[in-house]
Amino acid sequence: MEIVAPSRWACVDFISDIHLQASDRLTFQAWRDYLLHTTADAVFILGDLFEVWVGDDVLLSQNSFERQCADVLRTASERVDLFILHGNRDFLMGPALMAACGGTLLDEPCVLSFAKTRWLLVHGDAQCLDDTDYMQFRKQVRSSDWQQAFLSKPLAERIALARGIRAQSEARKQDDREYADVDFEAANTLLHEAHARYLIHG
Repeated sequence: MEIVAPSRWACVDFISDIHLQASDRLTFQAWRDYLLHTTADAVFILGDLFEVWVGDDVLLSQNSFERQCADVLRTASERVDLFILHGNRDFLMGPALMAACGGTLLDEPCVLSFAKTRWLLVHGDAQCLDDTDYMQFRKQVRSSDWQQAFLSKPLAERIALARGIRAQSEARKQDDREYADVDFEAANTLLHEAHARYLIHG
């Protein structure tokens, strides 16, 4: 996938890993204030905008936290071009959210042609090859069969399952393990294949 910046773009912002959640209002407020006041012409959100996204039907409740976030994105999209990548927490974001927020969901990897340069955009988790546990988990949850089965469950059950997965993730953070970074060779291969000069990841 490639995005060619229009000539009117003078400034582009990149943000990622905001991990929006209802229990963290300060992060929400800081994100909202940034998004509504940035002077950029386009904003690229490179994954993990949300701490968890269990399906676009969370937007059906007008008073939900997710709906509040979508409303902020919609307001921002009226003055900036808005692009969003999936992360490892919000990979179930779909077309209903994009319609609600006025954003464009990007395929990964994505090339941005801007300022006479090709920039390769990824969230980055798919290139953390040494984290074999996560790579197995990613393969499972990114499969269409798993996603179809998950999204067929009632919303309350999906929320409960997501909380369980998050609790396990938080528990792993306490064991002082070293987290794998983006694999250098994998990153270079991506850049070469995309004929890009720089890699920007979350």
